[in-house]
Amino acid sequence: MSKTLDKRGANRQIFNRMWQGWVRRYRGQLAGTVALMAFVAATAAAYPLLTKYIFNALADGRAGEVILYAPPVIILLALLKGGALFAQTVQVNKLALRVTTDLQKDMAKSLIEADLSVVTREPAGTFMSRIMNDLNLVREAFVRLANNLVRDALTVIVLIGAMIYLDWLMTLIVMAVYPIAIQPIIRIGNRQRKASGSLQSHMEGVTSLLAETLQGVRMVKAYQMEASETKRTATAFDGLFTRLVALLTGRAMIDPILEVIGGLAVGGVVALAGWRVANGDMQVGDVIAFITTLIMLVQPVRGIGTLNAVTQEALAAAERILSLLDIPKLIIDAPDARTLKIGKGDKGDIRFDKVGFTYGKETALGDVSFNASSGQTVALVGPSGAGKTTIINLLPRFYDVDAGMISINGQDIRDLTIESLRANIALVSQEAVLFEDTVAANIAFGRPDATNDDIMTAAKNAAAHDFIMALPDGYQTQVGAMGNRLSGGQRQRISIARAMLKDAPILLLDEATAALDAASEKQV
Repeated sequence: MSKTLDKRGANRQIFNRMWQGWVRRYRGQLAGTVALMAFVAATAAAYPLLTKYIFNALADGRAGEVILYAPPVIILLALLKGGALFAQTVQVNKLALRVTTDLQKDMAKSLIEADLSVVTREPAGTFMSRIMNDLNLVREAFVRLANNLVRDALTVIVLIGAMIYLDWLMTLIVMAVYPIAIQPIIRIGNRQRKASGSLQSHMEGVTSLLAETLQGVRMVKAYQMEASETKRTATAFDGLFTRLVALLTGRAMIDPILEVIGGLAVGGVVALAGWRVANGDMQVGDVIAFITTLIMLVQPVRGIGTLNAVTQEALAAAERILSLLDIPKLIIDAPDARTLKIGKGDKGDIRFDKVGFTYGKETALGDVSFNASSGQTVALVGPSGAGKTTIINLLPRFYDVDAGMISINGQDIRDLTIESLRANIALVSQEAVLFEDTVAANIAFGRPDATNDDIMTAAKNAAAHDFIMALPDGYQTQVGAMGNRLSGGQRQRISIARAMLKDAPILLLDEATAALDAASEKQV
């Protein structure tokens, strides 16, 4: 019992956060959508009442009256309902897209601003799956909640009111039968939540595997591992198939349950109605109108019945989305952080004092001390894994030291604002990172306000100008995803030009010339 209460409390908390954070701001549009749904629901009651009038009028010999009035009323009703349905469908989907787009923006912002340790802890495919796949489940649930919980619920209320008006006794039979389906539907929904969580976790792995395989396709071909990678991806897709089947099987159970319950209700109504017509207690038109109402009731009840399963799947996805948004930031400004300013002629002395750092349980640095005075070039030499890149990562506070202190001009970098610290540092990493944009935009990445002359000067200083001018569109050439239209050396020189354009007092080079030939390295 306590587990059920805890789950309900957690569900309410998720719903409340989603409402407060992303849905509430659109409550005006939501109110307009509900008004359209109410109109659609109201029109549902008109059909059975119109059916009653038509058949009773025909039975009373008033065929002329039916021919004169019924067709235009039916056509007008259909036009009004169709227009309202169109407007409501567009509005609901637009709202769902707006809410989930806002969520995607916030998730992307959270990842971009997250600590480097968080972003590098998981494969990129893991985060991509949450931003894309999990959001699809939430979007689907939003649409279904709007349609089923509001429109279908209003329709059910209106139709039950019409049924009571037509015959309260037969309505009681219907109302007694349908609640039988509630418990099995709730149990199915709880299973769907677990199945959905398993599916989304596995989908993260599949997305990561595909990204890894495609990024490493050069090595796959070089080492003739096509068969192995094909088998690995096939196994992952088989796992995805199994989980999807489990999820869809749960969904498929709901409609048959409601179909059987609906059959019981209709059978009971037909039996009672036949007996009452035989006794002269009901007219044939009343019976037809009641059965028409009952048949119309099936679709919205079925929609509400499937809602629990869809909602549980979305709650599993929403939990994962919120967990990403709730990632705590450890690398933050101290409450009284100061601004670092290193102007022309100012000193920028850097000191590592007994610095220690570990990645998880693995020690990367222990008791490291050295000084780098202003105007001095300091080279760190050592075997792979000695901690050279770690030292580079600690200075801009991508990570914080576990022991000791790093200072600039005698100030502990943890007492400086992160913005001012990084504004005074330019970095060229051993992996040249370019973005899918023009050559000029990539060089100006750290200085968006740079002029064309500034960009060209930086490129010349990085021995990049000549090859850039030989490109199809020169500085306006698109470099492709991750700079895949350029060679490794060309990407590296653009990265160096980017750092030179920033012209920061502190320049960090992490094996920055590894991809350059001897002549270009000497020039740089």
